[in-house]
Amino acid sequence: MTRPSHPLVLALVCFINIPLQLNAQSPNEQLWLEYMLNYPFANSFNLENTFTYNALLNTPKWRSYEYTPTLEFALTNNIDLLGGGNLVYTVQQEDYNTFEVRLMLGTRIHFTPHSRILSRLQIRVEQRNLKNLDTDTWETVYRPRARAEFLIPINRKTYFEDKLWYGIFDVEVFFAVDDDVNERFANRFRLRTGVGYRLSYSSRFEFIYMLQESKNGIDESFESTDNIFRFRFKHYLRKNKPTKATGTGN
Repeated sequence: MTRPSHPLVLALVCFINIPLQLNAQSPNEQLWLEYMLNYPFANSFNLENTFTYNALLNTPKWRSYEYTPTLEFALTNNIDLLGGGNLVYTVQQEDYNTFEVRLMLGTRIHFTPHSRILSRLQIRVEQRNLKNLDTDTWETVYRPRARAEFLIPINRKTYFEDKLWYGIFDVEVFFAVDDDVNERFANRFRLRTGVGYRLSYSSRFEFIYMLQESKNGIDESFESTDNIFRFRFKHYLRKNKPTKATGTGN
């Protein structure tokens, strides 16, 4: 049997081979609303500011509010460097709220930067600092993430043209490396598919369906399954000064 030679294909095969162990309970339904404000500068930099509202549609309901600034530097045509943070306030229950401060460093490798179909691999490590607002205590956990991504133009030749419909597909895995922190659902698997429309350089709209499976430990079975529906508006400023960096896409 011939083995795939493309590096991203190899990574994707590894991710897909992770068993999806659906449990007997009904999946949760979530709604995410996202506004992503991008500010490109200095030819190779982009500052992405993402504002997100997340809500669980099942009972018992929870909701969270997030702000995620991410600075991206296009080192070469094939390599981007990423750094950023995340502020998350979550209303877990009526008497239990949490606040999270997350720091991130990472890179994105472009395998086909000049091809019709864009394929890339994003790797990042997060330091997650979680505060229980009721007990005023903090916990810290480090979590690596890896995501294989594909962007597929539908009605134009490249992803960088206006009035463009494009397909979105990616697979991502999360790992918690600190066993001393008792964080629920620290390990996750995500499969995303969706469609986007680039009206112009400044305005892009995306709808994404995301399947998310979560568990406490690496060796345990998946305990939670979520169907997540994400609606996004990507807004790019400084049209006259475009950059090589295109935004992380969260």
